[in-house]
Amino acid sequence: MTTTDDPGTSGVWVTVDPHDTVQVRDGRSFDAGAGGVAHSVRPWPSTAAGALAAALGGEPESLRGPFVAHRDGTEWSPYFPAPLDLVTEPDAADVWRLCHPQVEDGGVDREGGEGDDVRIRTDLQASGHPDLVPLSLPEGVEEADPLSGLVPGGVLKSYLHGTLVDAGEVVSQDEWGRVEEPVTAESRIGVGLDPDARTVKGGLLYRTTHLRLEEDWAFAVHLTPRPGRHRPVEEVAEPVRFGGLTRLADLAPAQVTGWPDPPEDFPDGKVLLYVATPAVWPTGWVPPLPDDARLVSAVVGAPLPVATASPVRDYKHFQRTRAMAWAVPPGSIYLLQFLDPDDATTWAHSQHGLALGPAARPRWDTAGFGVVLTGVWS
Repeated sequence: MTTTDDPGTSGVWVTVDPHDTVQVRDGRSFDAGAGGVAHSVRPWPSTAAGALAAALGGEPESLRGPFVAHRDGTEWSPYFPAPLDLVTEPDAADVWRLCHPQVEDGGVDREGGEGDDVRIRTDLQASGHPDLVPLSLPEGVEEADPLSGLVPGGVLKSYLHGTLVDAGEVVSQDEWGRVEEPVTAESRIGVGLDPDARTVKGGLLYRTTHLRLEEDWAFAVHLTPRPGRHRPVEEVAEPVRFGGLTRLADLAPAQVTGWPDPPEDFPDGKVLLYVATPAVWPTGWVPPLPDDARLVSAVVGAPLPVATASPVRDYKHFQRTRAMAWAVPPGSIYLLQFLDPDDATTWAHSQHGLALGPAARPRWDTAGFGVVLTGVWS
């Protein structure tokens, strides 16, 4: 089912609806024993890619997601992590947008704007990019934390179009439907296993968490089919493994509405890059950019430890194929400046809703990592 809210190319939206909880490890190792903790996270893009490839009998051309989506009747609306330049004071209902640097004649006005004397903590200058300018808190705001939770696609569209809240200005959270994560963490106790005999090892206990989606929520993935290479989603009737070898989920084509469209143009060549899914790029936290684009500033969250592995044939194969990488978290933003506004518009429209590549590891961009959305800043 192709939708009008298409993230960039023709394809279908698919919902992945878990039967029970999901348990997806992050990339950090742990020891099964006294005090061992297995950290559980929301499913990675590779989690969805592996499940869909197995269900369809072959790899699709590309995947984007997963995004959490809420059902209203027969339609699903995607939700996204709040952009990291939106901040709020502790226990406050108001949200501010960090002040952006002033760019004049292709350079940065380092005098800044209103509220420049109050800086957010940043290590941009020490990261090998000394020309980057940190964003600043608005005048009168001495302490603020990044806004948590998720925002619906319509709100993110307003943010990308520059109509939600101006830099340095305030808006009430009550006006735009932010929600906390629609998942409940359930603590479980596990036991260590002998990888060869698949038997329990005595005394090796560990604690982990399973995640349960609330009612009327599911994971949504945009799938670009590879014609003739796999069966249609409509023909997948059986459940698929998702979020654990014994965990099952149902796949179904979905009508997804509310995907945020990009702005029509980008005045003065200014492009805001919003990271929608975890990104792993060859240059670390810095996205791959065209030669005529300059990175002016960024707000990047703490890196995520991502673990992946090939489908399990045996434990030794799993051990050989597993990989760990540090990913830029969703919600991170980058402020770009192009020399030519027309080039900015062309590039921004060509990247919106797609994986920004190349990825640091082969095929990670086609597996859902590094999806970006583009907007304006001023």
